[in-house]
Amino acid sequence: MKLRETTVDDVDPMVELVMAMLREMAAYGGRSLNGEACVIYRLRERFLDSLEKDDHVYLFALAEGREKPVGIVEASVVSPPKVFRPASVLHVHALYVEPSLRGEGIGRRLLEEALTWGRERGCTEGTLSVLAGNPARELYERVGFEVFELEMRLEW
Repeated sequence: MKLRETTVDDVDPMVELVMAMLREMAAYGGRSLNGEACVIYRLRERFLDSLEKDDHVYLFALAEGREKPVGIVEASVVSPPKVFRPASVLHVHALYVEPSLRGEGIGRRLLEEALTWGRERGCTEGTLSVLAGNPARELYERVGFEVFELEMRLEW
């Protein structure tokens, strides 16, 4: 298995992997997706825009014998709101590995490579969001992430 940064030519497989992740998030209790065509259009636009930026990284996991990428991580350097002390934070926006290959260390490798990328750019912390029922939470905790804040929701 190897990792590589994505390019503009990779937008379709990027969308495919992130769409699979979003469908799983909805199944874990996240919000339902808008119409798929709309989501795909917005993802393509966002990926094409952010691929041009130095503060953003997308990495693919490529497995031997597989034509398509089997995993993806998306992260970017962000700053907290101006009312807080300045900090450079790496935020992991997406991490996904094909279900049939989970438990083989691919997600951990993608995540650790993204964190290294952030450290090399001066980030002093990493953040991500995860649904309470998502089993990936165990991976994040093994890597060292801790619960920092909770989002509470009231539906009616």
